Amino acid sequence: MQVGDLVKWSQSWLDGCSTLQAKGLYKVQVGIVIQQARLDGCWEVFWSDEDLVNVHYDYLEALWK
Repeated sequence: MQVGDLVKWSQSWLDGCSTLQAKGLYKVQVGIVIQQARLDGCWEVFWSDEDLVNVHYDYLEALWK
């Protein structure tokens, strides 16, 4: 994964959602990798809901590289 990649939440992350409503909201989100985060193994992702979040690479799936 690298800066500029389009991503979505991984299935393993979605499986951990506590409610079906949350799972449904996150399943349709798309994000773009902005930069490598300061936390090891994490990327800073700007999501389609306009939220900027540090996400571990295990919880992201690339849509387009």
